[in-house]
Formats: sequence, C-alpha cells, structure tokens
Amino acid sequence: MGFLARSLFPAANVTLMAVNECIETEMKNRLIESGIELIEIPKCRRLNPAVSSHPDMQLAHINENILVCHPDFPEELVNFLKKRGFEVYIGDTVLSEQYPFDIAYNVAIIGKEAFHNAKYTDPVIKKLLKRHSIRLNHVNQGYAKCSVLPVTPESVITADRSIAKAAMDAGYDVLLIPAQRTIQLPGFDYGFIGGTAGFIDNEKLVFAGNVEHLESRGDIVRFLKKHNISWINLSEEIIIDYGGFLPLYER
Repeated sequence: MGFLARSLFPAANVTLMAVNECIETEMKNRLIESGIELIEIPKCRRLNPAVSSHPDMQLAHINENILVCHPDFPEELVNFLKKRGFEVYIGDTVLSEQYPFDIAYNVAIIGKEAFHNAKYTDPVIKKLLKRHSIRLNHVNQGYAKCSVLPVTPESVITADRSIAKAAMDAGYDVLLIPAQRTIQLPGFDYGFIGGTAGFIDNEKLVFAGNVEHLESRGDIVRFLKKHNISWINLSEEIIIDYGGFLPLYER
C-alpha cells in the first residue's frame, strides 16, 4: 500500500479517494464495494453552490503524499489526511465565488506537466510544482483540471483549445472534443469532461454516469481503447460533473 507516485494515475487498486459529498448514493456504494474508502469533500461556503463541494476546486494533489488545500478546508479533513501520512500544505489563496477568484487550486497536473492560468495559480502550488520538477504551462483556461480528462501521463482528452495546444506542444497525445453539452452540472448549461471521471486502478476509469450519453462518445471510446484504458459506468444515467474522482492511496 502506498501513495500515488504521480497525481491522478494509480499504479494499483485505489484504496482512498476524494469525492464530492453530493455524489449519488449508488455511485458511493459501488466505489465502496470496490474496496475504496471515500473522503467526502464538503461544501465551501465561499464558492458558487453548484461547484462548492467539487474536489478539483478545493484540493490539489502534487504527487506522492503532497497535497495543497485552501485556507478554509475543514480542519478535521486536514487532520485525517495528516494521520494517513499526507503532507498537507495550506494555500495562500482564499477562494471567492466569482471567477477568476475561485480557480487557484484547479490545476491540471498530468505527468511532469501542469496546466493552468498561471496568473491565478496559488503561490504554494507554484512553489511545490517547481520543487518537484513539474513544469507549469500557462493556458487561458482557469478551470484547467475541470477541462482535462487524463488518460495516461502523456495523453489527455479536453474541449479546451488552449490546453490542447499546450499539451501537444509538450508532446502529449491529445483528443480535442467539442464541449459536451449532455454533461450535467446543475446551475450551469453543462459541465466539464474532467469533472466526470477518475482512475480506480492503473488502467480503469470510473464515470459518473454512462459514457454512451456523451455527444463525442465514439471519439472518446476510441481514444481510451487506443491507450488501453477501460472504464466503468457508475450509473446508466446522463453523466454528471462532480468535480472529479481524486485517487490518493493505492494497494
């Protein structure tokens, strides 16, 4: 058992995962039945209610046991993570409901590259990325983690052109898709692909709904198969953006 060497990409079965406290009970139960202990991220009163319990808005996993959270992150969760051996750094940025003051921790860390609107990246995250030799690539998109579905440490799916270009410039294999308007995010017209899924082992994703409901399902399925990635639909319903499923510990 151990920490993930690379953020988002377990090498074995995941045993600890951060999830939105609002995910459906059926989805929670399926994850628990898979042997995964869930850390349920509660609402942050400073954020828009639609995304207030999204893990990708409140917590950044740099690598191994290094986490960064915002200053209002619940103390009991910080203490829980520290007891599990995590080094939890408290970021400098206090979140706010209005963009771009809500994006400081929404950094997409994929392999040895990170993508974010660097003007608003939390300073603590910037320091830790540099310390761990992860290059921060500036993109226009502030909701970078929301916008990227990691496939391998060198391949991603995104609907954001600035992220797609930066990732391709870094040598990544990129599937650029249109915005998936069938992704539900209550309070918004639609959600982001990166907030719908997460890895539960080294080659298997879980989706918060059924992939068949995605408008670009054919391209997405082909790209996942190209990289030998399988998936589980946690329900048969339309996919929901819950802010991602963040794996933190593996067997």
